[in-house]
Amino acid sequence: MPKCIGIVPHLFAKPLFDGLRYSNLSSIKFELIEDSFVQLSIKLRQQDIDGVFLSPIDYAKEHSLYRILPQVCAASRGESETVLLVFRENLRRIKTVVIDPRFSSEIVLTRIILAEKYDTIPQFVASMVSLDQALTQADAVLVVGDSAFVAKEMTNKLDLVVEWTDLTEMLFIHGFWVSREDALTRSEMNTLIESAQQGMQNVHNIQNDLHRQYLKHFRYELDEQALTALGEYFRMAYYHGILKDIPDVKLHPIENTQSLTPLSLN
Repeated sequence: MPKCIGIVPHLFAKPLFDGLRYSNLSSIKFELIEDSFVQLSIKLRQQDIDGVFLSPIDYAKEHSLYRILPQVCAASRGESETVLLVFRENLRRIKTVVIDPRFSSEIVLTRIILAEKYDTIPQFVASMVSLDQALTQADAVLVVGDSAFVAKEMTNKLDLVVEWTDLTEMLFIHGFWVSREDALTRSEMNTLIESAQQGMQNVHNIQNDLHRQYLKHFRYELDEQALTALGEYFRMAYYHGILKDIPDVKLHPIENTQSLTPLSLN
């Protein structure tokens, strides 16, 4: 029976998953389960799934149980238009923000940016209504992932990855592979890593120009630069009282894997 692997439905992670869906790069096959970061974290905690693509905060909540797969992540720097805070026009101060509770890491990012750069701690209101409806309920709306395409042309917005890069001069890490220590074999983990390379090759052939240009803002290698950025994000979340401790970043000890460089479309 194939192992169960959890993936997310967002375009920015597409290069990591296409190799698993369509490639014959390995004799190892997985059962793929697509869901939100939050739901996948629940499935992993309940051991209903063997490995998942998790957001940083969802990893941090149970970090003592898991290890991170080396080499592969989804990260961006600057204007990726993936985590947007859209606000009402002529607004002087953001006091309330509508959020989708499925995006825990982006909610934390919003809190960090507004506290650090704008000296405000808003009230978060959980809601899954449309952008226009949300702006009648609160001062601002957090829009994440593919939904951010709707707000791309709006002028009354903050790109929170731009704000993070301006604050820290670092990447923002959107997600990475996570499993329990013995849930996946070394061959299975190598297949996940190799699928990223296959996925990158597929991205160059995407016919949709908008999607191809969007993916140019991302890089997919979990190198020292990415690990440093991840550590900084955890430290700031701890400083702002969001995390009870600073999570250990524990990697699976995989050796002799081929380098995936380049894993960026830039």
